[in-house]
Amino acid sequence: MLFKKLSISLITVVSLVFPSFQVFAADVILGGQSIGIELDYEGVMITGTYDISIDNRPYNPASDGYQSGDLITQVNQQNVESISELMESVKNSVEKNQKIMLTLKRQNKTIKKELKFQKKDDQFTTGLYVQDGLTGIGTMTYYNPETHHFGALGHMMYDTSLSSDTTIKNGTVYNSYVKKINPSQNGNPGEKIAEIGSIEIGRLYENNNYGIYGQYTNLSDQLQTISTASMDEIELGEAYFLTVLNGHEVSRCSIRITDLKKQNEPDVKGITFEITDEEVLSLTNGIVQGMSGSPIIQNNKLIGCVTHVDINNVHQGYGLYIDWMLKNDK
Repeated sequence: MLFKKLSISLITVVSLVFPSFQVFAADVILGGQSIGIELDYEGVMITGTYDISIDNRPYNPASDGYQSGDLITQVNQQNVESISELMESVKNSVEKNQKIMLTLKRQNKTIKKELKFQKKDDQFTTGLYVQDGLTGIGTMTYYNPETHHFGALGHMMYDTSLSSDTTIKNGTVYNSYVKKINPSQNGNPGEKIAEIGSIEIGRLYENNNYGIYGQYTNLSDQLQTISTASMDEIELGEAYFLTVLNGHEVSRCSIRITDLKKQNEPDVKGITFEITDEEVLSLTNGIVQGMSGSPIIQNNKLIGCVTHVDINNVHQGYGLYIDWMLKNDK
C-alpha cells in the first residue's frame, strides 16, 4: 500500500453577494503571521489507485468501484483513523487469511467493499493510494481576545485534487516559516514555499466557506490590537494587507480597492483590489498561494482578508469582509 500526505498552500476557488443585519465592531488582535494547518480526516482517504497482480492477473481497485475521495472508516468493523491503524488492521487480517471488508463513506453514504491484495514474501499491496490528513500554508487574520478564538484563510481548506465532498472540521494550526516565493504569472498563480513549525497555535473547530476557525492556546504578547470596520465604513481607494514573504517577518503590502460589493448575507469576493506595492510585486508578481487570510487594513481598521487571486490578472485579488468572519466566530 502506498501512502502520501498532500501538502498544499492555500488561496484558490469560488463565489459571491451588504448586510440586512448589523454587525457591531469588535476589538481583535491583528494577524498577518504565516501559519501551517494540519487537518485530520475521520478515517483514511483514498486518493487514487494503481495496478497490482492477483493470481498472475492484472487488477486495479477502480474496477471494483473504489474512487478517489472515498473515506475508509472501518476494517472488518474495527474503526481506523490513521494510516498506521489501517496498515495494522489490514496486516492482521492478511496474516490470519481473513477476508478484508472495508467500510467507506462516500457523499454521505456508507458502502462496504472487499479489499483485495497481493501478497509476496510477507509483504502485501492493495492498489490503493491513501492519506490520513491534509496540510497547507495560509495566513492568520485575527485573534479574538474575548472568545480566545482565531479566524484565518477566509475560505474553506480542502483538497482540490479529490472528487470527495468531505469537509474536514478538526485539525491543528502551527507556526510556519516561509523559505521562498515562487512568483505568479497570469494563468499560473505562484505560491509561498514554507515549513510547518512545531509550535502549536490552537485547535480548529470549524472549516467552512468563510475560513478556518479555532481556539488559540499560544499567543505572543507583542501583537497589535485593532478595531474592525463594518462594511459601511469601507471605501474605494488605498489600503494594505499584512503577510509573510520571508521567514517569520510580517510585511506590509499596499493595495488599491477598486470595487465593493453590497452583500446581504455572508459570501466571498466582496472586496476587489489590486496590488500597487512595487517592492512586493518585485518578489511575488502578484497574489500568491499562501496569502489567504492576510488581514486587510484601511483607515487603521481591519476590514477583511485576502481570499482569492484573479488567475487571468494575478495583480488583482479578492477579499472577504471581516463582518462575515466575525459572524463565524462562535
